[in-house]
This record gives sequence, C-alpha cells and structure tokens, in this order.
Amino acid sequence: MPTILISCNAFKGSASSRSVGEALARGLAAAGCHTVVVPLADGGDGTLEVFDDLGFRRRAVTVRGADGLPVASQYSLSPGAGPDGPDGPADSPAAVPTAVIEVARACGLDMVSPDGATPDPGDARQAGSWGVGDLLRAALDDGPRRVILGLGGSATTDAGFGMARALGVEFRDHAGRAVEQVAGLADVATVDTAGLDPRLEGVEVLVASDVRNPLCGPDGAAAVFGPQKGLVPGDIDEVDDAVRRFARVVEDTVGTSGVAGRPGAGAAGGLGFMAMALLGARMRSGVGLVMDETGFTGALDGADLVVTGEGRLDAQTLGGKAPAGVAERARRHGVPVVAVCGQDQLGASDLFVAVHSLTDHEPDVAECIRRPLPILERIGEEIAAGLGPGSGSGVGS
Repeated sequence: MPTILISCNAFKGSASSRSVGEALARGLAAAGCHTVVVPLADGGDGTLEVFDDLGFRRRAVTVRGADGLPVASQYSLSPGAGPDGPDGPADSPAAVPTAVIEVARACGLDMVSPDGATPDPGDARQAGSWGVGDLLRAALDDGPRRVILGLGGSATTDAGFGMARALGVEFRDHAGRAVEQVAGLADVATVDTAGLDPRLEGVEVLVASDVRNPLCGPDGAAAVFGPQKGLVPGDIDEVDDAVRRFARVVEDTVGTSGVAGRPGAGAAGGLGFMAMALLGARMRSGVGLVMDETGFTGALDGADLVVTGEGRLDAQTLGGKAPAGVAERARRHGVPVVAVCGQDQLGASDLFVAVHSLTDHEPDVAECIRRPLPILERIGEEIAAGLGPGSGSGVGS
C-alpha cells in the first residue's frame, strides 16, 4: 500500500488547505492508498488555519484597518503562550510560546476590496499598516517569546510606517511637526524610537514571506505590487521616491544600512523592510517556515509520493510559491511530487511528475470555485490510478 503525503495550499476563495487535502485523501484512500495530510501555507492567507491544526488558539481583537478605521481581526497563540495553557513538549511548536500574525487580517487587500475590484488610487496612497502594529501590541500582552509575522496580501505601500507608529515610534518633518499619515512619508526627517514598545526586546520576530523583492526601484514594492493595490502609473514613481527617502532616514536612525535592498524588504508594501530594520526580524521563506513548524520534513520519511498544489499554477509558482517549496524539499529527499490546481497556466516543469487541474474535469471555472471538493476527490482517484505497482514511481498525468 503506497503512502501519499498531501500538503496543499488553500485554494483561495474556494477551499482551505485542510479541506483540499482531505478531499484528495478520500479519493486516494478509496483506491487503497495510505494518506497523511499536512496543511500548508506560505505566510499569507490561510496561515492561521494551518496553525489551528497545531493546537494554536485564536485571539479576537479590534485593530485599525488600512484606512485607519476599526476592523475585527485575529491572531493565533501557541498552547505554551498566555495564561491558558502550559508549555508543550520540548519538540513541539508550543515549546517556545509563539504568536502568529497575518498582515492580511489587519490591512489586507481583500479587506479593502472584498469584491476583488482595484482600490481607488487615493485610497491606495493613504493605506497604512497601523493594524499590524495593533496586532503585535495585543499579542505581546500574552507574553510570547517568538512572533511569526506572515506577510502577504496587504493593501499598503507605506514601508511599515503605520506599524511603527502603532508600536510607539514618532516621525517628524524638518520643522519638528509630527507626521501621522502615510501621505506625509516623504516629509519624514527624524525618527524617535524612544517610545517603541519595550516588550519587543527579547522577542524573536520571524518574517514569513516568499516575496524576494527589495523595497525600492523597478523590482520594488510600488513598481511591482502597487498597481494591484490601486497605484496608477503616475503615482508609482512618486511613491517609490517617498519610500526610498523614508527608508534612508529610518536606516540612519536605527544604525543599519542596506536593509531596503535586502530580498523581501518590499514584501507587504515594505513591511518586510520595517520588520527587519526596526524589530531586527529574520526573514524566512514562508512556505519553508510553515513546513518546519508542521513537521512536513519528518512526514516525508516513508512517503512514496507527495501531492501539493494551490488554486492556480503559473510562472510565479516557480518563484518560490508554496508548491515549488514543497517540490524542492521533497526532491532533496528523493520523493516525486504531483501538483493539483484549479487552473494550470504553468505548463511543463521538472518540479512535478504530473499536474492535475480541476478545469480538466470541469471546464466551468465558476463551478470549480463553488464546488471544488468533489472534483478533488476524483483527482485523488486519478492520481492513485497512475501509481506504479507498490510504489510512488511511474505516476501518470
């Protein structure tokens, strides 16, 4: 009986990582396969759901959204953090009291535009990350020694200005006036970190992101991600210049240099930059960090095949998105990988021995989004049918 390890990202707007994995598992099990489901995320949407499976507890909190108005949000807390539970075993994720924060739950693009429309350019220029700082402050009340900050899906391009403000940092212009809005980013001349929340000292901050862009320039936050957040061509250069000048002042104040140019500094509209510069955060591959936390590598032992995937496979998949991270780690262990997706826009890739898409079974994309689980179950059966006798080799497409 072959053993199949299933680790899929959520199919955004359609099905969670856990439900995708369980649907595939039903199809595989019906064909006689032994399955192990390990939920997956990359630091963006769906990350808290993965940590739910590890026993983390949700905390509800009200924070400021991208427009500065109150919104309902959540973060997650490990069983070893806060007053509700003791530390877990030494080898469990709960051994180090940990809080997990998703940027998208505070200043997410989906929160600003739930219908998927591109935000108004004026709103895009004003959008701030205050809510991320609010979440951090709330999480610190529970006394974690480690914070995982999942970057992805933000509506902001403020280089973490709002987050820093919420954590107690003050920004002033050349006349000594307080700069309190994102529109004044280019006017920042001095940074005062004396009011930075002292509880951050001694807390390890890990940034989970698979975005490798620097903060500024043609590959930076404004140029690459700004248009989807509502920045129009005439705004992009101006915002990029403001962010560059702001970052220089921050780096001079905190005694660092070159942080803005590091891979990942442009993640979540520049929150990657501020997390590294102000909080001393360590940048980690989002999918790599989640795989480490969930025990994915240990689950590879004895697996004959890995099934991974997400809603759409395309050229960006090869740039470090979740399925690629799974495939690369599995390949190092000599385990072949099959990909499953809603739509396949990637074509041939040596990462996967086969690709199965929902639209191969149901051409109506809207129906695939509405009812993916029965189709995924059929795909599980199809994958099982392509297995070579007694092993995971010889998987057909």
